[in-house]
Amino acid sequence: MLAGLRLLWHRWSTRRKMDRVFGRGEDPYRYRDDPYERARLEAMERLLRGRAWRRALEAGCAEGAFTARLAGLCPSVTALELSPVALGRARLALKGVPGVGFIETDLRLWEPPQGERYDLVVLGDVLYYMDKPVVRDRFEELFERIAGWVEPGGRLLLAHGFASEEERVLRRGYRERFERLGIRLVLEEVSGEARKEGDVRCLLSLLERHA
Repeated sequence: MLAGLRLLWHRWSTRRKMDRVFGRGEDPYRYRDDPYERARLEAMERLLRGRAWRRALEAGCAEGAFTARLAGLCPSVTALELSPVALGRARLALKGVPGVGFIETDLRLWEPPQGERYDLVVLGDVLYYMDKPVVRDRFEELFERIAGWVEPGGRLLLAHGFASEEERVLRRGYRERFERLGIRLVLEEVSGEARKEGDVRCLLSLLERHA
């Protein structure tokens, strides 16, 4: 019961924080004009080009900046988001785009429809929001669940920002957890340039589940 209460509290506090950020106005993270963000989204899209995707799942879609790119690569996209404020803008931005569906949910509680798997799962800047000591048990359980959502031969794209070597090691640890579950690394690269200490870069890891 205590673990459940901790999860409820963390979900509430995280959603409240995100709603405050998105409540300040549209595009608070500057996905449209920040050089780092634009380069990150372009790098994510580039890693997915050249393959015919059928069904994609995006966790943490925010206002739909990468969802729009996914919709150009895949005919069916399911986008999950915790913040109703961000999700409302995503729905408005992609209104009328075929094949895109949005769900307000906590990734730690959500499950796909029975028997449904995805040939592409995207986790962009989402895992470290749940990587907190107070809910560590539920966080660690998440990796096996997500791995089960990727169909054999399908791929998993991780993209998480880091501003120090310590943070980079933590982000790499997410990829290593999936590898221990049998999802092999296809390629890994860093987007962004660190001109000074504290500059943010993004670790991108593309993995594949054995067919």
